[in-house]
Amino acid sequence: MKTLITGATGQLGTLVVKHLLDRLPVSEIAVSVRTPAKAENLASLGVDVRHGDFDDLALMTTAFKGIETALIISAEADNATRIAQHRTAVDAAKAAGVRHLVYTSIIDPRTDADFTYSAIHLDTENYIKESGLNYTFLRNSFYADLLLAGVAHALETGAYGAPAGDAKITYIPRNDLAEAAAVVLANPKNHINATYDLTGAKAVTHTEIASYIAKATGKDITFADLPTDVHVGILNSIGLPGHLVEALAGLYVGAKKGDYETVSDDFETLVGRKPQSVEDFIRNALTN
Repeated sequence: MKTLITGATGQLGTLVVKHLLDRLPVSEIAVSVRTPAKAENLASLGVDVRHGDFDDLALMTTAFKGIETALIISAEADNATRIAQHRTAVDAAKAAGVRHLVYTSIIDPRTDADFTYSAIHLDTENYIKESGLNYTFLRNSFYADLLLAGVAHALETGAYGAPAGDAKITYIPRNDLAEAAAVVLANPKNHINATYDLTGAKAVTHTEIASYIAKATGKDITFADLPTDVHVGILNSIGLPGHLVEALAGLYVGAKKGDYETVSDDFETLVGRKPQSVEDFIRNALTN
């Protein structure tokens, strides 16, 4: 029986495959991708590349055939679409005989969260529980990688902007979250019906983040607390879809209420080390 990773050509999925190849024989690893041609590099390594699409129940059921454990990486779309897609993936996995689903969720999933995507993850968690399959929920905090998007502008202007106030957020590098997922996938029986809160080792403010960028680059950079409407205008101006703009704006609203400042040691328990700090992540990203 094999372990399958969905969305394996995406940013998180690519890293999960990389870490899983360090832990399982390639003959035990399969991936499901919407465009198999984009996974030719994985096929060349001996990974079993399958065609799958969360919008196609029959196709996903075929992709899950012969799979014992599957990682469902959350899709990217508006709430209604993603909820339907995730339910299709769960239905397909159950129909195909998958025994254990690992799902990339979010810290503290709630229907009433200001971060609007949170409701998607709660629905998917509940749907997986209702399926009767074994599960592991990886409640990921926010990617430290996303902080790099504002660096170029900060270097030009000296201001690192976000509508964050003095909110603290437990950012964690995407690569660390991928490694945690690989640890679970390599020994799923040790994580049956478990839920892990995967956060950074420290909750940081955007003032601290600006100081990390300044230290890494040698530039004079300070945090600029943007009004929400200015931030939304910037996001709209670069062409982000409305549902993503709403979610990103809500993230900071929730963060200022303390929604994402609680640190968990679940990552260290799983992986055996602390996650890379935001300061080290930024320094490595900007100096290498």
